Order: sequence, then C-alpha cells, then structure tokens
Amino acid sequence: MRAPASCLLVVLLALCAACARGDPISTVEGMMTRLLGSAWVGKFNVSLINADKSTGHDVFEIQTYPNNHVELRGNNGVALASALNWYLKYSCNSQVSWGVNNTGVQISLPSPLPNTYPQGMSMASPVKYRYYMNVCTVSYSAAWWDWERWEWEIDWMALNGVNLPLAFTGQEYVWRSLWRQLGLTADETQDYFSGAAFLAWTRMGNLRNWAGPLTDNWIDMQMKLQLQILERVRAFGMTSVLPGFSGRVPQAISRIYPQANVSQLAMWCDFQGNYSRDFFIQPNDPTFLKIGSLFIQELIKVYGTDHVYNADTFNEMRPPTNSTTYLHDSSAFVYHAMAQADPKAIWLMQGWLFVNERDFWNDVTIPAYLSGVPNDSLVILDLFSDARPIYPDTKSYYGKPFVWNMLLNFGGNRGLYGNMSRISTGPLEALAMPGSTMIGTGMTPEAIENNPVMFDLMSEMGWRKTPFDLNTWVGQYATRRYGVNSAVAVQAWTLLHNSVYVKDTIIQGLFTYRPSLTMNVDTSYSNATGLVDAWRLLLSLDAEFKTKPPGTYLYDLVDVSRQVLTNLFYDTYLMFANEYKRFQTNGTNTKAEVSRLGDQLLGMIEDLDTLLSSDPNFLLGRWIASARSWATNSEEGANYEFNARNQITLWGPTGEINDYAAKHWGGLVRGYYLPRWTLFVSRVNISVQTGKPFDDGQYNSDILAWEQAWGRRTDPFPTNPQGDTVAIAKTLLSKYATQHTQYKVATNQDAPQNDLLTPATQTWTKDVAQLTLLCDADPACEGFNSNGYLKRGIGHMITVAGCDFYSKVTETD
Repeated sequence: MRAPASCLLVVLLALCAACARGDPISTVEGMMTRLLGSAWVGKFNVSLINADKSTGHDVFEIQTYPNNHVELRGNNGVALASALNWYLKYSCNSQVSWGVNNTGVQISLPSPLPNTYPQGMSMASPVKYRYYMNVCTVSYSAAWWDWERWEWEIDWMALNGVNLPLAFTGQEYVWRSLWRQLGLTADETQDYFSGAAFLAWTRMGNLRNWAGPLTDNWIDMQMKLQLQILERVRAFGMTSVLPGFSGRVPQAISRIYPQANVSQLAMWCDFQGNYSRDFFIQPNDPTFLKIGSLFIQELIKVYGTDHVYNADTFNEMRPPTNSTTYLHDSSAFVYHAMAQADPKAIWLMQGWLFVNERDFWNDVTIPAYLSGVPNDSLVILDLFSDARPIYPDTKSYYGKPFVWNMLLNFGGNRGLYGNMSRISTGPLEALAMPGSTMIGTGMTPEAIENNPVMFDLMSEMGWRKTPFDLNTWVGQYATRRYGVNSAVAVQAWTLLHNSVYVKDTIIQGLFTYRPSLTMNVDTSYSNATGLVDAWRLLLSLDAEFKTKPPGTYLYDLVDVSRQVLTNLFYDTYLMFANEYKRFQTNGTNTKAEVSRLGDQLLGMIEDLDTLLSSDPNFLLGRWIASARSWATNSEEGANYEFNARNQITLWGPTGEINDYAAKHWGGLVRGYYLPRWTLFVSRVNISVQTGKPFDDGQYNSDILAWEQAWGRRTDPFPTNPQGDTVAIAKTLLSKYATQHTQYKVATNQDAPQNDLLTPATQTWTKDVAQLTLLCDADPACEGFNSNGYLKRGIGHMITVAGCDFYSKVTETD
C-alpha cells in the first residue's frame, strides 16, 4: 500500500527537482553498485571529461590496465554509463536487458578484469540526441511501475546512451491544479480524466472518462513518483521531455471562457461520445495561448524544466481544414504557448500524424504546418523510421531537425521480428543524406520488454559512425547474451537473424484474437522453418551450461518456443477453416477433420500457457498485482484491476480496439483466450454435425458478454513461475517438431493439383516434421511437398527439381 504524499514532502521534492541536477559521478557509481555489487565498483575509476570539441556531442573513453583496473571517462553520467556498458558487452561478454528480478541481466565478471583497451578507446556520438519512449509506452508498459522499476529503467537508459527520455508521469497533478486555479470544480473536471491504464490516450485527446475515476490518491502518488524520476534522469545528465499543451480542455471551460472557440472532436476508434469526442480549444484562439502558457508555468513550478516539451495537436485526428494559414497558426500557437512561459522552449513533436493521415499531409500541408515554428525551436520524431519513414519524402522535414527512430512494437504484441539490416544501416544513411537535418536516433516503441536484440542494436546506433558487419555483431550478441563461447549459440542466432529478424512486422498470434472463420491470413511470414531449426539448436545449448542456465537463455527459449507454436497454430487454423469451408460450400462431410483439427488448436493453446507460465516475464498475475499495488482501498484495487484487464483484452467497453494490446502471458492464455476458442470450436463442430451454418453474429454476442464479465472479475493469477522451462520446451519440441509417423519420400517429385488448402496455399512452415504433424491431423491429407503444399490426393507424379514429395505410408505399402 502506498500513502499519499504530504504537502511538505511535495514542496521539498519539487524544490529539489527544480534546482539540483545531482553529481554524475556518484549517480553512476550508485548505478554500478546496483548492477555489479559494491565489491566491483572499486575496480572502475570514473571521471568527467569535456564533450566532443568539434560537435559538442557526448563522448566516452575506456582505458584498461593489467592490474585489474579500468578507467571510464565521459562528459556526463550518460556517457559514463555508456562506457561501462560498452566494456561489459565487448570485454566481459555480458548483457543488461529487461527481465523480472534481473533475469535479463547476464553478468559474470572475470578476475582480473580483461585488459582489452591498454591503449585506450573513445567514441563520440554522431548525434546530439538519443531519444527514448513513445507517448503510449507509459500506459502499455509503465502504467503500474513503482520507483524500484523506474530506477532500473533509468539505469538501463543510461547504459544504452539515452539522453532525451520522455517524462510524462505525474502530469495529471499539474492539470488538476491548473483547472482548479481557473475556477473549475472537481465535478467539472472528473470526466476530463480516464482510468490509470488509459492515460496515454487521454493526454492525446482520444479518450475521456473511460475506466475512471482517476482518484486524488493516484494523482498525488504519481506526482511524487515523477519527482523521483526527474531527479534521477537529471542527475545522469539526461534532458527530460515534459508535456506541453495541445488544446485539450474540460467541457466546462466554456463557463470560464465563454468566448473561447471550443469544438468537439470526431469520434475516435468507435468510442461513443461520452468516452471520446473530446473538447479542444482551436490552436489559433487567444485563449489557447493563455491556458497553454499557464500550464507550462505550473508545470515548471512543480517539476522544474529542461526546456523540452512534447505536444501533438492532431494525433490520429484530421485537421478541420487544409488551409495553409490555419495549419501555420496551429503550430505557431502551440509553440508560443510554450515560449511565453519558457523562452528557451523547444517543441518535440511526434511525427505520427504524418504517417497516420498520409492522404492529408502532403508537400503543401506539411511545410505549412511546420512553418509556424522556428527551425531551432522544433525537433520532429520521425516515429516509424524503421518501416515507414517520412523524412525522405519531405526533404528532411523542410529544414526542421528530426530524430531517426525505431518504433517496432504496437500495443505490446508479442512476436519475434524486426529488420536488423535496416536498423544497422538506416540511421547512418539518413545522417549522410544530402541536406540531412537528422540530429538524433531514438527508440519509440508503443511497448517494451520484447525483442531485446533489436533494442540492443538500435541503442548502439546512437554511437556508431561507420558501417559494421552485422553477421559478426550477431555472433557477438549470442556470446554475451548467454555468457558462453558457443558455436551452437552463434549458429542459433545466425538462424534467428536470417529467419525472423528480416521483417518489419508480424501478424499477432491468431490465438489472441477473438476467433472467427474468416480471420485475416498472411502467407508472407519470414522463414518459419529457420525458426524451428534455431529452436532445436537453442534447446541443445542447455547441455553447455555448467550450472543453471541464465535467465536470458530461459527467456529466449520461452520466446522462440512460443513463436514456433504460434506459427504452427496459424497453419492449423488455416486447415480448420478450410475444412469448414468444404462443408459449407460443397456439403462435404468434414466432421472428423474439423473435430481433430479443432482439438489440436485447443491443445496448442493449453501447451502455450504451460510454457509461458514457466517464466516470470510472461505472467498475467504480475501485471494485475502491479496494478493493485497502487490501491489505497478495495474500491481502488478493483478499479485498477479492471483497467489492467480491459487494456489487454477488450480495450473499451464493447471491444472498440479489441485485442490490440493482446499479450502472450501465462494465465491470460488459459484463462481468457482458451475459453473463447473452446466455445468457437465447439460451435463449429456443432455446425458440421447438424448441417446448420455457423452463426458468427450469435457467437460474437455471446462471447462479448463473457469477455465483459471476465474484465470485471478479480480471481487471482500466479505471480511466480511454475514448471521447468527447459523440460517443458523439450516436451513441446518432441510434440510439435519431431516426426512420429512414416512417410515415403520421392525426390525431385511432386503431385500437381489436389491441394488441401484452397485456393492453393502454402503453410508457413516447411519443416518436414511439422508438415507430417499437420498432415496427420487431417484425415483428408494424403501427403505434402517440401514447399509446404498439403495434398488431398496424390494422383500422378511429375518431375520437379528441388521438390520432394512425402506421402503417407499405408497398410499396403
């Protein structure tokens, strides 16, 4: 239980945050103590040096000595921490990544410490800024973080070179104070806020009044937490990005300012009017300047400032007009509201609006909008540079500085993916582009704690100036990830690099969606077969650990196993839906096929839950327990649990953004996804048995009622892992990637036509053992070829170079 902050503590901490930045040396040594233990801190000498002479950018140096001594030098705390991380990674084969109870930290320092840089080494950042976080990250990942979790994250930021972090926690304290100063009552501002898990979208003007109330207890405790966050990031020498004013106001503001031009926005994502259609003061209204300036003044009074503010005026909302004058004035008023209160203000703008509304934002509207702010007072986050960059089409944002970002993740969806090649080259190419205004690199995921290899790589791009060999980097990553010099580990990660880490996105696991017979299909998944081979290698690596495997290995084993089963679930679903289609369109009796494939789907979901429940990083119970830990009474506890459950499931009262933030978590898979699929499979079975069409509308209505009831439940879920991850993974490998039945093989042969999946469709997997499993699951399947085409009948054979055909062995063979 957390008690509300006292008024005296508020004042003292605010003065501390506003006036002091802390000592970078002691801050870094404190981080080293937490990370390495006090006995090792004395082996490292930490000292300050000047920033890079030619650019003013951050710089660090490392020098080692044969007497178990290492010198770390940097121009601030972030540079010093980056030096330590570089030494740990490239001299000690160690890694610091996310993980519950430090399961993502793999550090085993040798004694004496390696003397790898006797002549010294130095690195100067090629960019001014290294940004971190998305406005959604604070809700999808950090909604329930306490100071202990934030302290760990700030250490991770420093180690990975972040010097420009988003700092959005606790802003509701300032909003509440401002509205009350202006004369609004508590009742008049209650619907201005949403529940604790949905504040990101409240702040952007998408939502209001959903999943509340937001209590004064919460607001006060978050303010106290923000003071701790800001004190630490500033002590490291980071520049915090605080919120600005984008025009969002309570509906009752018209009582205070009756002449203000207040309009109500369009509905967002099908949320009904009482939950969306927020109220905004038009940016070119004089009241906008007044309120915006007052907000910044109040913000600085409470939290101090580093003079950088984020505000997004048209987030997933189309401007009311394409008038260039209106667009110019819109940005000008946002900036001037900041600058009136803080003459040193810099506006940091997310460039998501240019991605989301590409048909509106063009070579006329974009420069008109950007022209309202001086070039040296605006920085644009090119939010999705890794897949959908805007800077190449806008001549580097028409002269405005921008940051090259890796977005990667949406909603915290779990999947192994990411374009490593683009990440390792894109920032360098953008920096070298003629007329480039790039001044930073960044990581802008909607959610974190996934694909650690991508964040490890992207964080280094804030320090690297020249191209490097990615294959070598991947091999080094494998070694430091597990702390063993293993050819098997390198081979496994080489396969992962070439199979899954070549693609920008991946469809979310089908088992996390509300099921139907017409779910979206995607046959362009990257090399699923290579992933299966990597899985086999990872499992064999277990024998190389002399003691208990590190948490990093167990995490990866769960993650890779999970992705293999997720992919195979996709193939099995295609077969299941195809057999129902045969029944529906041709009247074919497919009772046996539908029944057997349906059982396999449900069995895979159960197995996934068993796997996920074996690792602390994949547990629903921890998410809910973290939410409830903020409660000061039972009513708050129930509300926070509802917030936690709703965000990852229905995402709204009736599934307005259903399953967008779905998670692959033990407890959630068995307790939420499995019942949905069980009812679905049952009704499809009834349909083919009775000859009556599957009633999709009735199913959706019934399951929605169940989903809504689940969101209001308070039954507990485990917060500690259960089972042996390695043993579970070995069982799953035997079940889902080992051939158990005999097939005859015809080399360089194929059986044309007679495809089981119609129209002719390849399975994701081309692994022979998995194809036998799929074929065995469908009584109608007689064989398959090595290209992933299952066959209903064999007929005549033809010669096809490089294609092998596998046919079931019958009693007559």
